[in-house]
Amino acid sequence: MAVDLIFTRSPHAGGPVHLLFGASSAPPVDSTTVTGTSMLGALVGSGAVQIVPHPVAVAGVGIFGGVFGSGVALYDNRNPRRASTLAALPHQPALPLWLATALGWAPSRREIGGTTAGWQGATPAALETSSGWRPSSRSAAVSTAPWVQGRAVQAERAAVHQVAASLRAQSAADWHAAQAEQARSAQAAFVHQRAKSLLWQAAAPWGVAARMQALAVGRHGSGTARAVHFVAVWETGQPVPPGLELWPKPTPGGPPPRVPSTHLVFACPPGWLGSGPVHLLFGRVCGGPPVGPLAPLYILPARFYMAVHTLTAHHLPSLEPVPIFNVSMSADAGSFAWTFSASGPASLFDQLAPSAGLPTQIRITLDGIPFVFAVDSVQSQEAFGQRGVRISGRSATALLARPYARETARLNASAATAQQLALDALEFTGAGLDWGLTDWLVPAGAWSHSGTPLAAVQAIVEAAGGYLQSHRTAATLLARHPYPELAGGLPGGPWNWSAPGVLPDVELAPDAIITSGIERRDGPDINGVYVSGTTQGVLALVRRTGTAADKLASLITDPLITTQEAAMQRGLNVLGAAGPKHLVQIELPILTGAGQPGVLDVGQLVQVNATSAWRGRVRSVSVNATMPKARQTVQIERHLETV
Repeated sequence: MAVDLIFTRSPHAGGPVHLLFGASSAPPVDSTTVTGTSMLGALVGSGAVQIVPHPVAVAGVGIFGGVFGSGVALYDNRNPRRASTLAALPHQPALPLWLATALGWAPSRREIGGTTAGWQGATPAALETSSGWRPSSRSAAVSTAPWVQGRAVQAERAAVHQVAASLRAQSAADWHAAQAEQARSAQAAFVHQRAKSLLWQAAAPWGVAARMQALAVGRHGSGTARAVHFVAVWETGQPVPPGLELWPKPTPGGPPPRVPSTHLVFACPPGWLGSGPVHLLFGRVCGGPPVGPLAPLYILPARFYMAVHTLTAHHLPSLEPVPIFNVSMSADAGSFAWTFSASGPASLFDQLAPSAGLPTQIRITLDGIPFVFAVDSVQSQEAFGQRGVRISGRSATALLARPYARETARLNASAATAQQLALDALEFTGAGLDWGLTDWLVPAGAWSHSGTPLAAVQAIVEAAGGYLQSHRTAATLLARHPYPELAGGLPGGPWNWSAPGVLPDVELAPDAIITSGIERRDGPDINGVYVSGTTQGVLALVRRTGTAADKLASLITDPLITTQEAAMQRGLNVLGAAGPKHLVQIELPILTGAGQPGVLDVGQLVQVNATSAWRGRVRSVSVNATMPKARQTVQIERHLETV
């Protein structure tokens, strides 16, 4: 669908004009007539100069021994030239066409610029009439017989486009005593406005010759003089507005003007639009449709990023405010929970003391992002003239581990899935489970364990190559795989992170990276691994697709590898970590606007839109807020072999 911006439509463009400021009607063609009459005895002369819309032929004829002269001058006021957007002069210069008269005037020479326009120089030529008279050179008056024809005298250029003839009266018979006077010509003061041609002529004694005046005043009037440019009635004498182009309609029989596109486009041509052109376009569209962020969360390029940080803490469940000065929080794939540390006034020592053998819980909110922690440690600190408290803790799921939870022996007496075994271990703890692995069946008696509920769930998840994380605010364990299945059922190995159809979780512009560092952390050069159960289960060779599995890792055994699904996930954990890779550490601002990521999570697939975009998985996140400044540091696993 075309998007046009139309103010009016010009009849002089070869096609539609989609951005036009100015007149919307056809320019009028003005007629300007200059006439004059002289009488020298039997010589009767008449001259006419008329501006007409089309060229006509002109010839001279003789009347009773006199000469009748007629002339035609043609001007086309229909904008024959394109307007320059850098011109400071009126944007419609009228160019001369041709001037041909019966008196033999030659076409005026076309020039550009200057104080004298090209159509102001008319070269005199010989006089031709039907009676065969030839012009004589200019000289003084000569006395002849009454029937002798007066001599033609040389015409001189007087005004811009008018014939100011210089004549000398001739002496005739006694009864025709007309005194010769030299004609006077009035010079035009302006370019094409109000140019007069005055002629004094002698008459017979019985007819006093009255002073006659030929006055040519065009319909375009007596406007202010402007260099050498023509101003028509339908134009405004002003500098050219930027971006304006008006083109005349081609004259029949003449060369057609080149009419370029009048579309206003501030970018490359939008060739990717199949539905039609866009005539008003701002922005760069070369190479295809506009490319926006692919991820649901992103930080776009910008010259600067603005954020106003807030930090609050409250005691749970009373919601009593807890004054803290700063906070540091972190999480990684090697630990099950978020950890934190903060400092505050001495009053925190009593306010956050344990109750009934259980740690106090607090909710810390940074820029609107809440985190709930169990306070494991409260330390009082004193210095000369100063007292303070240092506190630290972990996610609320820390209550599932020692020293808060008891150890228990477990045995699956009946067949159950791995997820069911994990939920049984969390029974009566009040904690939840978010299962993010491919589930599998565990036969009866295949698994036994002794330990805390947290340790039991960790053993089940690690059998499939996964790890545990904790929800930020709820007492919920998150079972995740380091290389989870991708869109379309693709294996989650690093070689598929940039496959078609795979979208990242977060996109980052390089502008948002405050600092960065790279550590080389290559994995083993392997392409296959054997995975097996113990008393029950399967023995499976897990290899990277397209390889011969000729570089094998050590055999891995686990009592919970009882099905192909478990073996596949465990083997993918080993193969995904293989090969050359970097651990990229970047420091980012904490941005919490619409679509912005805030604080990143462990396991997210991140795309960094550098010159060559690359992707990696978040393996650790740490946040430091010392008001009014807050930053996050993210460690990303980037593989150098992605195909």
